[in-house]
Amino acid sequence: MKRTYFRIRNPFASFRKSMLRRMLAVSLFASIFPVIFVGFSSYWFSSSAIRKEVDQANARVLSHASYSIDTALQRVRSNALQMLLGSFFNGNLTEQKWANYAGFYSNLFQNLSSLQNSNAEISRIVMYIAEDDYLVSPDQGGHKVAGEEDRRQLQGLLASREAMYWSNDTFRFMGDAPGGQASVTLVCQVPFQAAEPIGLLLLQLNPSFLQENMTRFSAYPGELSFILNEEGREVVSSAGQLAPQGLYEQAGEHPGQAFSFPWEGRDYLVTALHSSSDGWTYLDMVPLQELNAKSRGIAVITVAIVLVFLLLGAAATAWSTKRLYRPIEHLVSLVRGNREEELLADEIGYVQSRWAELNQATTRLQTQLNRQLPAIREAFALQWLQGHYAHYTSEQLPVLFERYAVPYQHMHAVFALAYDQSPDGSSRFRESDKELIVFTMKNIAQDVLAQQGASGMVVNLLNDQIAVWLWEDTEDPAAWFAQVQELAAGLRTVLADYLKLPVTAGLGDGPGAPGGLPRLFAQAAMAIRSRFWAGTGQVIRSGDGDAGEAKSYPYPFEIEAGLEQALRNGDAAEAELQLEQFAAYAQETLRETERIRTAYYQLLTAALRVVFLLNLSLKESADGTGDETDLYVQIKNVHSIQELNDWFRERLIRPIARKVQQRHHQEYERTFETAIAYIEANHHIDLSLDQVAERCGLSPPYFSKLFKRIVGVSFIEYLTAYRIDRAKTLLQTTGLSVAEVAESVGYQPKNFIRVFKKQTGQTPGQFRETGSA
Repeated sequence: MKRTYFRIRNPFASFRKSMLRRMLAVSLFASIFPVIFVGFSSYWFSSSAIRKEVDQANARVLSHASYSIDTALQRVRSNALQMLLGSFFNGNLTEQKWANYAGFYSNLFQNLSSLQNSNAEISRIVMYIAEDDYLVSPDQGGHKVAGEEDRRQLQGLLASREAMYWSNDTFRFMGDAPGGQASVTLVCQVPFQAAEPIGLLLLQLNPSFLQENMTRFSAYPGELSFILNEEGREVVSSAGQLAPQGLYEQAGEHPGQAFSFPWEGRDYLVTALHSSSDGWTYLDMVPLQELNAKSRGIAVITVAIVLVFLLLGAAATAWSTKRLYRPIEHLVSLVRGNREEELLADEIGYVQSRWAELNQATTRLQTQLNRQLPAIREAFALQWLQGHYAHYTSEQLPVLFERYAVPYQHMHAVFALAYDQSPDGSSRFRESDKELIVFTMKNIAQDVLAQQGASGMVVNLLNDQIAVWLWEDTEDPAAWFAQVQELAAGLRTVLADYLKLPVTAGLGDGPGAPGGLPRLFAQAAMAIRSRFWAGTGQVIRSGDGDAGEAKSYPYPFEIEAGLEQALRNGDAAEAELQLEQFAAYAQETLRETERIRTAYYQLLTAALRVVFLLNLSLKESADGTGDETDLYVQIKNVHSIQELNDWFRERLIRPIARKVQQRHHQEYERTFETAIAYIEANHHIDLSLDQVAERCGLSPPYFSKLFKRIVGVSFIEYLTAYRIDRAKTLLQTTGLSVAEVAESVGYQPKNFIRVFKKQTGQTPGQFRETGSA
């Protein structure tokens, strides 16, 4: 009887399961302390619900305020940009100012006043003209920059890389903002996006505009609102005070979530909203004390209700505990399997630990595979394109392709991409950034493939080039290859625009099966190498050039002779025309890179022969490039026909022609000094063009042409003007008669009166009486 009693009183004596014991302990704990537990839970729940509702309401308020402010800022920015892109600001402001100084500043005042009148959010507009060191404002007029500190601040804004941005800095030269508050200023370089701006446009927003939008929907006593910029500095606050220390940092740690923040002995519920338009952070702080006041009454009612239900639930706790444990016991048995180790934790803990071990092992293996797979696939692709798997059989290749996740039965195509250094140095990369350029090209190509939905991979060829390997399951290879060509052309354009470098794409003669891909790649590589004579910055097909046997072509001596003659005459335009004809002949006829280089070496020798025969200094003719050996070294480092032509123009043709022209000009000046002296000494006789030309040793037509080009007027016009000037002097300073004056300057009296009146508008007698000049 006693043994039966103990069997009934202790029904769980045979179960030595830690989870079961804990379930029983929890049930007992729930029956002893239900009121305390449920009271705290209900209070926490109600507080959380209220906080969540308040946070959602504040988020909507902040979103509305952010939208209102962002819309206004965008409108101000758009209006300013519209003004800067108008006809007045889009012209040459410096030329406008010096052409009409008063009109320039009048137009400037009109534009600034119109901008301020059309934007109520703007409290002040200031225009800074750097050349005049002048500040212009539609409401305060214009004045010089007062202090050196303001001048340095303005120069710093001019040197900024950003052409238009919002700033929270203090600008003393703009004066205090209304109400003495901090404000926001839009800084614009003028002209907009010019390489060298000549001035600044500063638009200061009215602080009350921002503050009104932040405080419009405040609903709780002691509620605070702030706007902080990207650096955590205060833009505006609802109470006109500084934001608490650490608030901005904590808002960054809880993006999109409400959080508690203690400040000045009070706890606040903080709601934050980040604006992607201007980068500002909008914050609303509500005292938790105001929120908790609403939840205390709810907590009292909840405790009373829970007491009743807990009494009913306590009776079923012990019975339900055993039934609830059965699925857990079954789960532990499945997870343990045949392992006999002792449970070191409860059943759930054991299941979690075993599950975590399996997940960690799976994740670790998957991560290692994911990290290595792209590099492994790229190494395989590089070796395949270069023909290193040519010994594989037709049975082995499908298995190999499957291993690297490349479809073997599809049609395949490949094209190569190479860059060249920019001849004008406008690229954003230096010549030493080769690895960075290739890395950039590869990443951009991968992004373009993903955007186009193309199947394939990008391979670094380890020679400053990349290859794009594509495949497609298609029944129309020709149409698909046309798409591949379009993709190559589009990708080449994207890379060239981003790198600011000439980029060339090379393709084979069409798509094919995987086994023919190394041949297609070799054709693409050959097309890339042919860019020297075909030209960079384009798409080159392997079949674009001549496929026949190389022929021997004669050197264009007649073009070389024309170039030499043009250099001897100092005619740069004709020399450049001959150079273009030489380049066209080389590109269309010679075609091979080494043959083209040899032809240009011979052309360089011809140009140097002109330098020697004309006894010119090599440094003067080649812009200080050094001696003859340096020129041959320089031409060897040029990489395209276009660069060769540019090099010849800048290093030889134009300097030589300029030197020859200078020498001719000096000779012409000496000749015409003789002509002018002869005219002045013999103007009183019947002087003709032939006489003066013979005096200068030139033919009359050539002398007449050169005289007008150098003096600016014809020989007759110059002689007539000189004679009339001498006649004026004689009429004013002597008592000679008109007939005597006419004979003194080489005219018959009647003819003299007619010419004098035509030149001066008066007869000689009228001129003498009035004394007009």
